[in-house]
Amino acid sequence: MTYWMLLAHLIGDYALQWDAIARWKARSVVGVLAHGGIVAAVTLAGVVLVAPSWWPFALLIGAIHTGVDLFRARFLQTTDPFREWVWFLADQAAHLGTILLVVAWAGQLAGGGQTPAANSPVARRWLAVAIGYLLLAQPAWVFLRLTVRALGGGQAAPPLGEGEKYGPMVERLLIASGVLLGHVYLVPLAILPRYLASYRTGEQGSYACATVAGRVAETALSILLALAVGLTLRLF
Repeated sequence: MTYWMLLAHLIGDYALQWDAIARWKARSVVGVLAHGGIVAAVTLAGVVLVAPSWWPFALLIGAIHTGVDLFRARFLQTTDPFREWVWFLADQAAHLGTILLVVAWAGQLAGGGQTPAANSPVARRWLAVAIGYLLLAQPAWVFLRLTVRALGGGQAAPPLGEGEKYGPMVERLLIASGVLLGHVYLVPLAILPRYLASYRTGEQGSYACATVAGRVAETALSILLALAVGLTLRLF
């Protein structure tokens, strides 16, 4: 069940949190509640597929997620890059800790209550791959951008919502796929197209608003994260 809840978290908290919802959350409690409702709905949908009797715990996870987000929106708003990074890490630690504690409390860590197909080794492997790939998309973008800004200052990288976003995401997915499939030689080929495009258009680098050091740092961390996820997925 842990895999399913982590997957639901990544879908509800990131894949289905569009920029418009993020802006709505930042300015209104209603936006936070709407986001919490999406997370709860996705978590409940995942539970219904594999362990219908677990639905109260799914709603509990959604309710706690909403409470954490309300607390952050009310008391932890900041424009300081380092504090923004710390609050992000604390927020995610609270969400993931909630999932693990609720799953453990419900006695589901060993897979009890799930359908046999949902708890099979093949299912766990595919869930791990889905989690890894989702992690390399939106969560990785937020984490890497905030990390570079926290360590290098606000001018080291653009704030969230600005600068290139999808190109690095595709790169990370291609790099992880190459490692997962055992074709490490594809890693440079995954990185090359964006930089060729930048060179042909006369750009100085990937992010027009960022320093050169910040671009290099974010790119290096992005590649390392993709390699780490690819290597980890090979263990499943």
